[in-house]
Amino acid sequence: MIGAWRIGLDPALPTPALIALGVLALASLAFYLWRGGGAPILRALGLAFVFLGLMQPQWVRETREPAEDIALVVVDQSESLGLAGRREAARAAGDAMAVALAREPGLEVRVRETRGGPDGTMITSVIEDALSDVARDRIGGVVVITDGQAADPPAEPNRLRELGPAHILIVGDPERGDRRLELVSAPTFGIVDEPMRITARVIDEGFNAPVRVSVSIDGVRVTQTTARANQEFSINVRLPKRGRNMVVVEAEEGPREITLANNRAAFAANGVRDRLRVLLVTGEPHQGARVWRNLLKSDPAVDLVHFSILRPPDKQDFTPLNELALIPFPTEELFERRLNEFDLIIFDRYRRRGILQAYYFASIARRVEQGGALLITASEAEAGVEGIHRTALAGILPAQPTGNVSTTPYRPAPTALGRRHPVVRGLPSPERWGRWTVQVEAQATGGQTVLQGAGGAPLLTLDRAGNGRVAQLWSDQPWLWARGYDGGGPHGELLRRLAHWLMQEPELEDERLSLEPGPRGLEIERSTLAAGVAPVEIIAPSGARSTVALGESAPGLFTGEADAEEQGLYEARSGNLRAFAAVGPLNPREAAALAADPDILRPFAEATGGSVFLTGEDGRRLPDVRRIDRGARASGGDWIGIERNGAYVVRAARASPLGPGWLWAVIGVALLMLGWRRESA
Repeated sequence: MIGAWRIGLDPALPTPALIALGVLALASLAFYLWRGGGAPILRALGLAFVFLGLMQPQWVRETREPAEDIALVVVDQSESLGLAGRREAARAAGDAMAVALAREPGLEVRVRETRGGPDGTMITSVIEDALSDVARDRIGGVVVITDGQAADPPAEPNRLRELGPAHILIVGDPERGDRRLELVSAPTFGIVDEPMRITARVIDEGFNAPVRVSVSIDGVRVTQTTARANQEFSINVRLPKRGRNMVVVEAEEGPREITLANNRAAFAANGVRDRLRVLLVTGEPHQGARVWRNLLKSDPAVDLVHFSILRPPDKQDFTPLNELALIPFPTEELFERRLNEFDLIIFDRYRRRGILQAYYFASIARRVEQGGALLITASEAEAGVEGIHRTALAGILPAQPTGNVSTTPYRPAPTALGRRHPVVRGLPSPERWGRWTVQVEAQATGGQTVLQGAGGAPLLTLDRAGNGRVAQLWSDQPWLWARGYDGGGPHGELLRRLAHWLMQEPELEDERLSLEPGPRGLEIERSTLAAGVAPVEIIAPSGARSTVALGESAPGLFTGEADAEEQGLYEARSGNLRAFAAVGPLNPREAAALAADPDILRPFAEATGGSVFLTGEDGRRLPDVRRIDRGARASGGDWIGIERNGAYVVRAARASPLGPGWLWAVIGVALLMLGWRRESA
């Protein structure tokens, strides 16, 4: 404890009243002097003593306890240091500086860590927050251990002078180069199979050599080009599918690299189809034709061309042709000139009547193998010689009719495989589905039978043919469900899924891997027809790898979660499947620039009287610590200074009046009267 004294005041009037009286006294004295009064000194002393009596001076004796100064150590632990392999060096340097400061008597050391966020590493805001509860006359200084990549250098450094000298200790070598790729423009959506332009730049200080750049979509390389470093370049790609496509642009490794994590940049592009074109051919009028038409017309993404054969060529009823309100079936236009325009061809209750020539079916088979789709809904005629299975389509069909037609009522049911297949999986209450009454008996020789009918016979069979897909529905009675017969069934959802599976919608792939950011990290979903799946490999933005075991949440659907402690693009791998997800920004600022930079925070250090030190890649070249007086030079070639403020806390105080206040006022009045007497003499 330290004993001390001082002169204190105990005003008799409120402060505003004293100010008003003081202004009035000064004004009157000034007027007196202007008029040339004869006793200005006596008048001034009289007013001063009167004012002193109102202030009531006191002799204050205090017992003071010295207050410790505060030194703040901020340690950068952001992802930019982690990607550059400097995080441990920064932590070790921070610990060493904290120990050195703690040895100084009368100094309290606070240590704070700052981590990167979506907007980069915040240094200044962390300093202000950590010292917000400290009186400014107790702050001795700030030491920041960082790579210099700060996102919030103060716009007005001088306003932070009161924080004491700020010393910036840079971990890393500013001369160490690093190549990085930067996206200049990247579209957020594109038309499937149409060119989409990407503009980017490879930044490599000191090197302007050609750089090989590749582009991959969902983990599959689609194109590459050669660009010159430090110059913009453009490249065209085509989105392969509808929905989200993760596009990654990556530059090859440079001669000088800190990390390869910033050699690539990613963005998500939403693929949209111009229009899905569907050709629906109804072989004869029936009640189910309207179900298919309504379903396809209700989808705004589908452009439907529907032809119903109302009058077969062999029909003889002697009606004059000029009285028929019908048009000929444009077989040549549809199946020769425009066949490749259709994404899906549906034969609904179609039978061979000589309308389509044999080579048309061969053209349809080739179209399917090239990426198209075919759906056949069979009528009783499919069991006989007029069936489509007796054409060139037989080579791509997964099932063949046995020649029998069952008319025994039956309830469609998912097969064991169907319960795992996305076309059928999750359809509500199969045990309550309404019964159908007709089924063409068939035998599946390939493909996937997902629905079964009477006697366990195949009802819905799916298969792949080349790059395209095929489905056979061995009954034309989904319309019974639409009418609510025997309780109805999920006809709309089943047929919608079937059509979209045929048109290769990503959400209905039977082997699919998805990765999405969730509230607790990354959510992994694996769809498969197999009984189990191997653990999924997760690759973090830094390149760190881990595996996650999945649990079955529904038939054919396995889910799991993974931690996501880093920002940027995560990749999941399961066999040949790839999935991507962004946590925070896809291309975080933390990964954009990794080279140590002493210039970003230099104005802050200089404005506060501090300094910038380079500690090397290992962070071991640390300065000594010295205590300095406030306002003195705060750094040297190998040392940094922390101010000694001399702040204290008053533990006890005793006040004694320096005479009664009325006595000072009486003396003042006496002096004023003496001055008046001298003037009148």
